Amino acid sequence: MPFYQLVTAGVRSSQPDQVLSEVDTAPPQTLFVFPAHFRGRNLPDVSLNADPLTGYVVFYTSDTTGLAVLSREGGTSFVAPQLAGITALLSQSAGRRLGLLNPLLYGLAALDGTRGPGAVLNTISTGDNWFYSGRDGYSPAAGLGTLNVGNLASRMKQLVPPGLVAVQNRTN
Repeated sequence: MPFYQLVTAGVRSSQPDQVLSEVDTAPPQTLFVFPAHFRGRNLPDVSLNADPLTGYVVFYTSDTTGLAVLSREGGTSFVAPQLAGITALLSQSAGRRLGLLNPLLYGLAALDGTRGPGAVLNTISTGDNWFYSGRDGYSPAAGLGTLNVGNLASRMKQLVPPGLVAVQNRTN
């Protein structure tokens, strides 16, 4: 478990009787038995909308059909580029490269970064993903929650003095 998750409320150890199986074989084959109560890395860290039912409409051209439209698309392939774009905007706003955001996000969550008008994270406290339910704080369903990018950019500017940014930019 990484250091930034050690004191995060809601982070869990592995449950007993978790097994990774190959179910496309007859009979199903056990590939790995996870140790019970193992304190490993918890995922996800944050959430974005990957739900195909509320997701995205894709317009594209095809050599065979010409203009085509896919509706109700979603998944990691849609939100991973969005998170990369958010990170690029945060880096631009801060005036420097950011590095690994996870310690910052978990630290802000621990310092009540999920409350009030300046909250940097919107906790997902209701609903479920069929396996885990939302809750205040970290949840296996939604991680720390969704990002409030504007508030996060403002908070990052408060955390890094302008002089330090200028020094970092000269040495990079």
